[in-house]
Amino acid sequence: MKKLRTIIIRFIKRNPLYTSINFTGLVIGFVCVVFIGLWIKNELSYDRFHKNADQIYRVHRYFYDNNGTENLHLPYVAPPVAPLLKDEFSEIENIARVAHSGMLFRLNDQKVAEPDVCFAEPDILNIFSFEGISADNDLLNEPLTAVISATIASKYFNNEYAVGKTMEFFDENANSYNLKVTGVFNDWGQNNHFRPEIVISFSTYASAVGESELQDWGSNNYETFVLMRNVPQQLDSRLDEFINKQFENGTSWTKIRMEKLADIHFNWYGSRSSIYVLLSIAVLILLLGSINYINLNTAIYTKRIKEIQIKKVIGATAKRILSLLMLESVLFCIFSLIVALLIVSVAIPYLANLFNSNLAFSVGENLSLIAVFFTLSIFIGLISGVYPAKILLTSKKYNSTPGKMSFRNGMVIFQFFVSIALIMSFLTVNKQLNYLNTKNLGLNQENVITVSASPNHIEKLYVLREQLTKNPNIIDVSGSKRIPSQRLADSNQMKASNNGKMEPLGFRVANIRGDEHFVSTYEMKLIAGNNISPQTKEEKEYLVNRSAVEKIGWESPEAAIGQFVEYGDEKGRIVGVLENFNYESLHNAVFPIILYKDASSYNRISIRVTPSNLSNTIEFIKTTWQQYDLAGSPFSYQFIDERFERLYQSEKYTKTIFTCFMVLAISIAILGLIGLSLFVMERRTKEIGVRKVNGAKVSEILSMLNKDFVKWVAIAFVIATPIAWFAMNKWLENFAYRTNLSWWIFALSGLMALGIALLTVSWQSWRAATRNPVEALRYE
Repeated sequence: MKKLRTIIIRFIKRNPLYTSINFTGLVIGFVCVVFIGLWIKNELSYDRFHKNADQIYRVHRYFYDNNGTENLHLPYVAPPVAPLLKDEFSEIENIARVAHSGMLFRLNDQKVAEPDVCFAEPDILNIFSFEGISADNDLLNEPLTAVISATIASKYFNNEYAVGKTMEFFDENANSYNLKVTGVFNDWGQNNHFRPEIVISFSTYASAVGESELQDWGSNNYETFVLMRNVPQQLDSRLDEFINKQFENGTSWTKIRMEKLADIHFNWYGSRSSIYVLLSIAVLILLLGSINYINLNTAIYTKRIKEIQIKKVIGATAKRILSLLMLESVLFCIFSLIVALLIVSVAIPYLANLFNSNLAFSVGENLSLIAVFFTLSIFIGLISGVYPAKILLTSKKYNSTPGKMSFRNGMVIFQFFVSIALIMSFLTVNKQLNYLNTKNLGLNQENVITVSASPNHIEKLYVLREQLTKNPNIIDVSGSKRIPSQRLADSNQMKASNNGKMEPLGFRVANIRGDEHFVSTYEMKLIAGNNISPQTKEEKEYLVNRSAVEKIGWESPEAAIGQFVEYGDEKGRIVGVLENFNYESLHNAVFPIILYKDASSYNRISIRVTPSNLSNTIEFIKTTWQQYDLAGSPFSYQFIDERFERLYQSEKYTKTIFTCFMVLAISIAILGLIGLSLFVMERRTKEIGVRKVNGAKVSEILSMLNKDFVKWVAIAFVIATPIAWFAMNKWLENFAYRTNLSWWIFALSGLMALGIALLTVSWQSWRAATRNPVEALRYE
């Protein structure tokens, strides 16, 4: 081993530049693999904390048009589903409804908003792992009882024993209630989609909302969890039978399904495709580093042919020499991995922030993953050492002339292929993001502030509006049930007049409940008729969008004016038609929408402001809002344009990912080109000297030395273009509104790769071409 260490050190000293290039490429590759390995492990750990994770399911619901097209998919279901399912399926051991709600609690002399509060049925304690408390149904049996997390217990009771004590909370009308703490459970951690801090008995909620709410099949606001160890055969068919028992031919318009707890994160919040994409990119980056290692080692090993021949003469067997060469390669890769692990351990907080992840790196918690990394490094070392060692042992003269296609040239082409494909992907993602940020939504989301609204705010909305608009920086104020950037999840059955008869429509029409200022606050375009009247009229007034007019079949927006409709059993007339607008993310197409007044449902206030003097305007809004807030809630606000931006966070992280990996891939390719071109120039020194003596011009020598690199880029470009076009076209299919794949994206990517290659190689070619031919002829 000591002799091997001496050989390796001597080899590094003789070839410092080549060794540095090899080492840097492998370290970059291993850093990518380690980081992405940690990220994938983190993603796969979501909701795995619970003992029964593999037996826990969540019930979700689909809605369909008459033609069978899915028009809505909700993660929550109606409240009657849970008790009926329990009666229908004997396989269900436990089932629990959960209603989520932010609550206001008293902490010392202040009122504090707690966002992670839910009302849950007693079985919730048997379904999930509430470590620290027993799975005792009595803990959540009585009204005004709750189990709380250790963090909440510490916050409200200063590390004192919390069980049996009370917490004071407030409803929207400032009525206070005392909540008895019946248990304290250990904190769950971040990697759970369902992370309650305070779990209040469902009976508390039931007494507040009443029995009619709990029998309402249209109130799909309840997250419903099931513990089922023995899943029945043909579960989906039995669920369809269950729905058809509740409604005649019910599955023609709605269905329920069960999804595993471990699948929820990927189905609703993350993406399995992201794992495959990132893993593929990490492997490609590691391959690029390995290719550099193979190429440069193959080049360097030709200098060791004499050394190997001497060893053979003195009795060394081919097997022993091969073992030593392979051991060198494996040790080099292992050392590169160790350095990569050190880099990741230092950089992980910055990387986690960059990719919006809660990643952390601890050797003790990742021993199995680290073992996989070391196994991978050994495998890479063996694979990367085979080809150079084979050339060295067979003592074949290494072909340094790049004109002839070879395995080495193929690997260089592969490096350019990956780099070009990543550049194309980056440019496409960037173009789509620019498109999303600049597309006209049909409404103006700029300079609109939204705040929550209590019942008192809505009751005094007209007075509140008058008071707010006295400020010259406030243009308009509106109350509504939902705001742009939220899902259009509310709908009712709609009927339209056809030859004097009201007939149900065979498709979903989503509703927006807003006052007469909603259209002006968001600067929507009225293309026919008038806005909703501010006065309350006997006949209901409706606005619809152009999409609704077209799908219903009215000849034009003007023809829709005055038409009788019935929406949710309320008859009325169409008084106006709005131009189509994107209320949701641009991932979704515009669909039929109806807008009408329903003050009892409003829970948000939207305020259009001027962009000047924003801080004073916000302070004025806060002061005015607090005058009508009976509960004393903390004031919070959001800008609508910022809410829209958050809808595209996934795409922004995709852009960041492609940017980082594109830079890394190009960096590795450049390092490889530097090393390879240095070796080529070194091997062709005498040839260049002879050509110069025979009258060759510098430009001719530059052309001779560079033409093969240009050819490699061209081949890589031809391979990368169709593959990148296909991949990016599939990615763009995720958007209802998308940019086109312009020809310049592919042309620019090829030119960038060519420019990088020529800049990298040309300076060395220039040095070789301008060298004194006498010195060149003395070489070797």
